[in-house]
Amino acid sequence: MRALASFADRDPVPWANGAGQTTELVSLSDSAQLTPGLRPWRLSIARLERLGPFSALPGMARTFLPTAEVALEIDGRVHPVPALQPERFHGSQDVSLVDMAEPCFAVNLMVADSGKEPETGSGELQMSIDQPAPTDGYRFVLALESSAEYPRFQLLELETGEAVPNEVSVAVLHAERAATHI
Repeated sequence: MRALASFADRDPVPWANGAGQTTELVSLSDSAQLTPGLRPWRLSIARLERLGPFSALPGMARTFLPTAEVALEIDGRVHPVPALQPERFHGSQDVSLVDMAEPCFAVNLMVADSGKEPETGSGELQMSIDQPAPTDGYRFVLALESSAEYPRFQLLELETGEAVPNEVSVAVLHAERAATHI
């Protein structure tokens, strides 16, 4: 396992709409080097401290993973989102945080795409929680809590066949490797 980025080592930056802060762990340009052949992606940790609108990010499929229970309004419909339950939507949709149990963090995986509806498929990094992790392809884990070995929100890259750590709660980011042509 190789540590790629840690929340504690990065400075927060303002959201695109200026309504909050996020800490970027992987940029769109970094993702091209980490996962050649996949759609560009970005991974960040947002601080959710007050209710309000999300930044519009057209062209990005978003997976939102809050660390506490929240409610999002997506295109006029309220979606309760339990803690550590991924919610997918598109960056062009009208999204607002309309309720939260307490201030918390949210993991945001944003993958470049061209459609309005979020899709899941090959060529795209995906996020899963509490599901068996693939044993090959591109595989990363994000520690969702601190442990003796891993600080909270540390991103690790797994080698082929390497097991996902089971001593800490993690989000698994994964995709098949792009086929190479000779």
